[in-house]
Amino acid sequence: MRFRPLLIAALPALAGPAVWAGPHAEMLGEEAVTLRLDPATGALTLDAVLPAPQGDVTLPRQDWLTVETLEIGGDATPVPSSGVLRAARHMGRPVTMRLTGTLPPLSPEIGEAARAETASYLLGSGWLPVDSAPRARFELNLEVPAGWRPAATGRLGAEAVGAEGRRAQFVFTGRAADMGVFAGRYTVGEARHGDLRLRTYFEPRDAAYSPAYTEAVAGYIDRFSAEIGPYPYAGFSVVSAPIPVGLGMPGLTYVSQSILGHGYMRGRSLAHEVLHSWWGNSVAVDYRRGNWCEGLTTYMADHALAEDAGPEAAREMRLGWLRDLAALPADEDRPLTEFRAASHGARQAVGYGKAALLFHMLKAELGPADWHKGLSRFYAARHDRVAAWHDLRAAFEEASGRDLGWFFDQWLTRSGLPALRLEATEPEGTTLHLVLAQSGPVYRLSVPVVVETEAGTERHLVLLDAVRGEATLRLRAPARAVSVDPDFDLARALAPGEVPPMLGDLFAGPEPVLLALGGETVAVEALGARLLRRPARLVDAAAAETAPALIVVGAGAEVAAWRMAHLDGPAPWSMDVGRARAWVERDPGGRLIGFLSADRAEDLASELGALRYQAGQSYAAFSGGAAVAAGDWPTGATPLSRRFD
Repeated sequence: MRFRPLLIAALPALAGPAVWAGPHAEMLGEEAVTLRLDPATGALTLDAVLPAPQGDVTLPRQDWLTVETLEIGGDATPVPSSGVLRAARHMGRPVTMRLTGTLPPLSPEIGEAARAETASYLLGSGWLPVDSAPRARFELNLEVPAGWRPAATGRLGAEAVGAEGRRAQFVFTGRAADMGVFAGRYTVGEARHGDLRLRTYFEPRDAAYSPAYTEAVAGYIDRFSAEIGPYPYAGFSVVSAPIPVGLGMPGLTYVSQSILGHGYMRGRSLAHEVLHSWWGNSVAVDYRRGNWCEGLTTYMADHALAEDAGPEAAREMRLGWLRDLAALPADEDRPLTEFRAASHGARQAVGYGKAALLFHMLKAELGPADWHKGLSRFYAARHDRVAAWHDLRAAFEEASGRDLGWFFDQWLTRSGLPALRLEATEPEGTTLHLVLAQSGPVYRLSVPVVVETEAGTERHLVLLDAVRGEATLRLRAPARAVSVDPDFDLARALAPGEVPPMLGDLFAGPEPVLLALGGETVAVEALGARLLRRPARLVDAAAAETAPALIVVGAGAEVAAWRMAHLDGPAPWSMDVGRARAWVERDPGGRLIGFLSADRAEDLASELGALRYQAGQSYAAFSGGAAVAAGDWPTGATPLSRRFD
């Protein structure tokens, strides 16, 4: 199950790694479940039968759920206090149990199960007895009162409506942790796409969106099937959620009702969730060795749709990934093999953005034909199995006939990014001599070099596999200008001028000191420690002059006066926006200076509490603790470009 929280919600209890021992076919369990649910009250009765349990059986341990009866081979037996029915006790005989309970009400802390006025849900497997088989065939029989509609992961079978309510049967083969059961006052929309059943479960007010969603899903399924291999499920459903998340599950996505009407949800967000049917669900992740699927899905869905919109949109997305990596605090910048989460998190810039750049560079290295061949081989080999980074490498090596150990080693096992330098250029007639350099440790890079000539633009690739390298480019006409990687095709550190100073630089760069303007030193020190996530050091005006990085904090008028006295030129933006403001600038010597101001100094802490969420911006204004304006300063000249005319 892939969890994609919206806003700032998190699902730590649900997103933990689930590891498979090997191919699903090695152990396939069976379980029949009948669930009678009254979503209005949350009352439920669950009957579960494991006809031939494999290994130990783990019983649900939810405080809202009670095991009423337990039978082994038809004979009643006490419920084990440990919550685990050992294999030596059931000896493979059928295990039957009944559970009753009441779903907890919806709360700000998103949990494994909840009921709400219009929809209820159960996620994962914590509400089910499960044996030790890594996969099982679950036959789910759902019963809800009249006026409600049930949905679940798996193939929809029989549906029936009677005086007492509605029944629906779903058959799901997979991990118990990837299951979901839903019930809501839904209007169900349906479309057929070949043999696939596409459904939406939306509240009546959103029912008009259904045709657009099923059409979009059909298009994404066709697109990814052509690129990877056959779609692995019997259909796809989009289910409206009362919680602010987007959850990717086998053949289903559970999406916050509040964003169903937004165009971006039917665009990249929906494409991302549909693609998870291949990456992450059909081919599962060996989280112990790193989560590869979020980067691959981000590249093949989000970036591919940006490419459809044009090269500039794709370039901006790649620049955004590099900016996010530049804003990443040093202690969160880890190798890709250490990104093991199944959800968004602190190192999303690594697990999503850097990993997507890895696949972008790999496609450029192999060429489109071998890239697509490698994807198809990977899917064919690992379909219905668990996969790790080394399985991807093996598939692309087989497809291309090349040893790619150097590529995966340098991008998976190192933290940080290489920094490029254009040390010298020498144009002469229709040739251009370049000297490129990179920071250590040395990477093997195919560096894009774009040359503007008198006859047009030329694109070249220069191999740089040492600290310093030289190349002579043969051109069609004399050079007018040259730029190194102007489209951000490489995973690399951004050069000065390519990106403006960002608020995140305050958290990731040299440890800044704080200068408190006014008498609120204790409050300023506490605010600094909260934002920097480490003890903050206050200095006086004299020490502030020589500090390598500085944050100036105070009331609006005081901060404006300090800036006027210490920096040249007018303020870069109107400092009367919002009730509190934060921005960064560089002084003439290149030193980073952050400014935190509020109309009232005592409001600084409450207004700027969400400042770290604006790490990728140059400035942000806040009112009521929420950002009301944010943006970037214009970029300047970059040392990776030269003009000759």
